[in-house]
Amino acid sequence: MVDFSDALSSAARVQVQAHRDPIADATYNLHQPTQEKFDRLKARWPEPVNMALEDMLELFNFKPSHPLKNYSTADFQVFLPPSPVDIGDVWDIDSEGILPFLRQFHLGVTTELRYYSKKRERHVRKGTNGAKACLKAISLEHIEIAFRIHVLFMLDGPEALFMPAQFAGHLVINRNTRHVYKFSLSLPSRNSNVDISAFGVADIVFVPHMELSALSDAPIHEIAWETAITEEEARKKLATAFYKFAEIEWTPIEDVVELAKETNRPIHALVLFGTLNDESC
Repeated sequence: MVDFSDALSSAARVQVQAHRDPIADATYNLHQPTQEKFDRLKARWPEPVNMALEDMLELFNFKPSHPLKNYSTADFQVFLPPSPVDIGDVWDIDSEGILPFLRQFHLGVTTELRYYSKKRERHVRKGTNGAKACLKAISLEHIEIAFRIHVLFMLDGPEALFMPAQFAGHLVINRNTRHVYKFSLSLPSRNSNVDISAFGVADIVFVPHMELSALSDAPIHEIAWETAITEEEARKKLATAFYKFAEIEWTPIEDVVELAKETNRPIHALVLFGTLNDESC
């Protein structure tokens, strides 16, 4: 068991940089409508909209509100468990405590994935709330924590929302100095990793790179971990903490076909648009 009660020193400062690429691909190009399409979106909205096409074209490609920001080491306490944990253990992260980090991207971030829709005149739930962490690795000198965060960015437009699939990250602590050795928080680098919506219309898009990272050249690959779980195991533990169905062991389609032949049973197939176990559609 690892006790984190005195794992960090509040004296040190950590510089964190924010990077965010523009949208590179989309299904319906909601982020770059023509003037005609934009006029139709405004016309269908129940209230007058004081918004120009130029504003709409910049809406979803917002730049980080704070490209570089200083934190105290104590700010990273939010990622630590409230009691001793063992390798592979998962715990909840205080959602309010992580908002200062995510506001580096945009001030409209919220961990409450629910909003009031004027178009539908009711509250709409967009996904699974929460932030969770897992003890991934320990050595004599270092501790590594993996975490996963679900948030929603509320933008300045009619029901304008920017919803990442998830943010995944790592925090590595030097146990001797009690300082942050490495920190990163990023959007999964895969296609269709963000949902966007405005005027009651939704789209799924690809942002190649969106990341917070500490300004450090700490070589994590050189750390000799004494006890650790793999990256895949850590991701699995965090996924199952959010979604019970993530515990299902899926069978490759090739094996399913052979099994159906052997047992003379039909195959019930579902086709999904987007992924099943995060917030990207």
